[in-house]
Amino acid sequence: MAGGALSGGAPPATLLSATIPATGDFPMATHALPMFPAKAFALTEHRNLRITTLFLLYFAQGLPFGFIEFAMLAWLAQNGVSAAAIGSVLATLALPWTFKLAYGFVMDRYAFLHMGRRRPWIIIGQLGLVAAFAAMAIADPSPTQIGLIASLAFFIGLSSATQDVAVDGLAVDILPEDEIEKANGYMFGGQALGMAAGGGVGGFLIAYYGLAAAAATLASLVAAILILVIALRERPGERLLPWTTGQASQRNLDIHLGAFMPIIRNLFREMFTRQTLILMPALIAVCGATGIFLGLAPLFSANILDWEKSTYSGWASTASLVAGLAAMILFGHAASWLGARRSFILCAIATAAIALAMLALQSAWSSAAVFIGSIFAFKAMFVLRGVTGGALAMRLCAPAVAATQFAVFMAIANLGRAMGSASLGWLDGLGGIPAMFTAMAVCGVVAAAFATAAKVGR
Repeated sequence: MAGGALSGGAPPATLLSATIPATGDFPMATHALPMFPAKAFALTEHRNLRITTLFLLYFAQGLPFGFIEFAMLAWLAQNGVSAAAIGSVLATLALPWTFKLAYGFVMDRYAFLHMGRRRPWIIIGQLGLVAAFAAMAIADPSPTQIGLIASLAFFIGLSSATQDVAVDGLAVDILPEDEIEKANGYMFGGQALGMAAGGGVGGFLIAYYGLAAAAATLASLVAAILILVIALRERPGERLLPWTTGQASQRNLDIHLGAFMPIIRNLFREMFTRQTLILMPALIAVCGATGIFLGLAPLFSANILDWEKSTYSGWASTASLVAGLAAMILFGHAASWLGARRSFILCAIATAAIALAMLALQSAWSSAAVFIGSIFAFKAMFVLRGVTGGALAMRLCAPAVAATQFAVFMAIANLGRAMGSASLGWLDGLGGIPAMFTAMAVCGVVAAAFATAAKVGR
């Protein structure tokens, strides 16, 4: 989330020794580990290490979305798949994200604290991604096998959502408050860069080597990041793996609730504050615009511009790359200076304005430059929405249930995205692509209105 130069935020650490006993559910050896300082590779102790790790984890989260939303959907559209079928793939990808509340409850209730509060769940999510992409590579479905493709998209979405909840919980746990806006810039910048890589590399590989080769490549990329996660600790002295030496930190032991009812009571109280109730419709609306455009864009490229399957994925990936760099260099810092709420409102208004501009330029839709410009503009707004919306949600989270509460906010946002994607078939029948742009404009105006009324931050 936040970034900066490499800093040794703590003095040189002492060495783990036989005086630190193994504890927990697994019998452990207690021999000394002279080559591993207690604070080496601990995220809480090194600012640059934790920021780089959060960046890479969000990069891993962006890979499957870029692959499916840009590369695979362009491949489907180029092969004559209907708008309703494309919308169903998008909806099944996004659907598991609407259950992030349940994932948050489970993660807050069940934690193997000796490996950290969140890292075991991150490992599980990434293992799921590797398995899902490996299954796609083996099955190698054709464009007509929408049911199989949607099923694989669902499991990819489920694994991504599991990782996302755990990573967000990790960020809430280890980031100081004064890093929140800037930190979100790096996190969502990483996600955008991951989407660029997933869309660009995936689109190229599908076009020239087939779906199986593309899926196998993504499985390998996620596996590489998984190795990094296994090699790190959240806090000094924790175990790397269940069978290695280490112990839970006292801080994690102190805050772990360990029961569902305290989590539910605290969450219920925090989610029914005035600010939260007003912010939720804003998140749903602005993310609904995202869901609409993600289905609209491949249809526009294939049906109006008659682009090849790799052309749209290439431009979309480039736009993600630019937006990701902007998030890291500009958006996070700007939101910190201007205020997350003001930045969110400007983002929602800009989304509506861009959609209305596309309607006004309908006579020029045959020009590729107009559509390419809209890809870059919308992608920048979607990333800025992630940076500012995430910062607003973090500021509303109560420490006792922060991970679960943040999961609720993100689930609400992704519900809006799923609703937008699921509406593509209806909007197509209502008026086609012009109706889709109109709906995006309405979403932007609604989001800006609710965010203005929500008094969260500046």
